[in-house]
Amino acid sequence: MVKKRCLVVSCGLLMACYLALNTLTFLSQITRLTGVSEAEGEPGEAREEYTLPSLEQVIQSVQDLDVQRVLRMYSEQHSKVPPTPPVRLVVSSTWRSGSTLLAEVLAAHPGVYYHYEPLMSYGLQQLSSTHTSKGEILQVLQGLLQCDYSSAEEYLEFAFTNHEVFVRNTRLWSMCSAMPRSKCYNPDTLARLCSLFPVHVMKVVRARLELLASLLRDPRVRLVWLVRDPRAVMSSRKNSVTWCQTRACSDAGYLCSDLEEDFNTYLVLKENFPGRVMLLRYEDLARKPYEKSREILHFAGLTFHREVQDYLDDHLTSDEDEPWSTRHDPMTRVARWMKVMHFEDVVTTQYQCHSVMKNLGYRRFNSRTDMDNGNAVGLLNVP
Repeated sequence: MVKKRCLVVSCGLLMACYLALNTLTFLSQITRLTGVSEAEGEPGEAREEYTLPSLEQVIQSVQDLDVQRVLRMYSEQHSKVPPTPPVRLVVSSTWRSGSTLLAEVLAAHPGVYYHYEPLMSYGLQQLSSTHTSKGEILQVLQGLLQCDYSSAEEYLEFAFTNHEVFVRNTRLWSMCSAMPRSKCYNPDTLARLCSLFPVHVMKVVRARLELLASLLRDPRVRLVWLVRDPRAVMSSRKNSVTWCQTRACSDAGYLCSDLEEDFNTYLVLKENFPGRVMLLRYEDLARKPYEKSREILHFAGLTFHREVQDYLDDHLTSDEDEPWSTRHDPMTRVARWMKVMHFEDVVTTQYQCHSVMKNLGYRRFNSRTDMDNGNAVGLLNVP
């Protein structure tokens, strides 16, 4: 009997060791990717369950009478926010890839607080995990997703003189417009306003996926990697805007290198964070905007709310031919590059992006005639 009991205990210990070893192995894989260990306790690590405060709780926590007044004015709109579990949806892309449209579709959901381009102050550069300001960048991004503006001084200074950063967050801006504007850049006030919303959407086009990987340590975070045919991206940067002057923006080699690096990171994140990382092609969103919008919202645990449908109905039936406008049928933009891009530039981009284009399902063209007659979008080739 004693021998049998010892045998059972020994087996139990062996099994416990085996499970512990597997757990440590998994954690080490994530650690290598995020560059932060569980013991370091840096900002962004998983914290205790977040509970959304009631509007009255937020009002009572505010001393400023102007802010109290604005919050009471907002009560009717706040009552329309559906019961939704807290989620943080990060849209990662690059310039001229359709990220503004996608983020605005998601931000149409009444429970969403929209962080528009929080890294805009870094200019036209791509920020990687080796950037000297990596710590500051992550601190700002993680803070915003937690409604913590206390370490975002530079971000707030930039937003104060570049109104678009806050204007794109229509719910925040409507409250800011009802009180002295200077008060809306106060970290404590922003934290109170932000705390009313269960869902955050953050659009980032200046940081590579490897840098953003650390955000996934917060279990509320979902990451959508939005890609577009690199030939269409380069055509849009060259023919639709005048500000794309840095090599990080105007050089196809930089774009292709970023796409290749992001694709490899996406495969790792997809394996390490199952169900929390999604790849979306702009062309698929353009062709089936309602279906794909519903799919992304479902991925984030959200419903296809009536206000999202209203946004799509309104914007997809308009036709504003402006570089930053989202009021147009995106299908009219999908193949435009094939009509305006010099074939020599097409060949150059294809040559530099051939590997990642194949994986993302973008067909190469061998001649101008082939391009005029062909369909550029095929099937995804993702493991």
